[in-house]
Amino acid sequence: MYQVLLIEDDFDIRHIIKTYFEKREIQIIEACDGHQGLSLMNSQIQLVLLDIMMPGIDGYEVCQQIRYQYQCPIIFISALSEEDNQLQAYQLGGDDYITKPFLPSILYAKCLAICKRQDPQASNIKTFHHLQIDYTNHQVYIDSQHIEFTHKEYLLLEYLTKNPYRLLEREQILDAIWGYDYYGEARAVDTYIKKVRKKLGKYQYYIQTVFKVGYLFKDGEENEDKD
Repeated sequence: MYQVLLIEDDFDIRHIIKTYFEKREIQIIEACDGHQGLSLMNSQIQLVLLDIMMPGIDGYEVCQQIRYQYQCPIIFISALSEEDNQLQAYQLGGDDYITKPFLPSILYAKCLAICKRQDPQASNIKTFHHLQIDYTNHQVYIDSQHIEFTHKEYLLLEYLTKNPYRLLEREQILDAIWGYDYYGEARAVDTYIKKVRKKLGKYQYYIQTVFKVGYLFKDGEENEDKD
């Protein structure tokens, strides 16, 4: 059974999620505030469900503290639906953002899909000159050095590298990484492209921008068409 840490101060919401999930394949570990959530966080947690407005420390701060040590996926669940709130969540390392109220069935489906992707059965490694990706274990190596990527950053890089030399429009990327039911701004793609490029360092030229359209991945040595 997969382990998901739920950090939420509303007892009723915790009860609904826990009841629905644990009849299926996900064990919910409950935390009623940010401090308790951080104390329960460990390397066995495969996913974090995180509220924003909580007593003590809010979800943004909790997300930052988790990211200092762990790279597991984080899904924000919040009544705050404004674009600025969602962008801040992504910029701090969140992988998805679901607004309240939500259907437990949809939330469960998202969580299960993420957990299963992190439970690989066999190795599948691809090398692009200086970049190597283990698609099965979701590991990225640059010049043989392991580089940590958040869950969403990794999925974006994986999608690009599995479609080399193919122009991918922002809407295509949103559908592939965030899901067809994502209602946020396409700028989330640009935010995560910047994050991935930063981690690619001097090899960020692998990801090319097609102005006003989208992005494509070029497997090759450095060229002068950098963004």
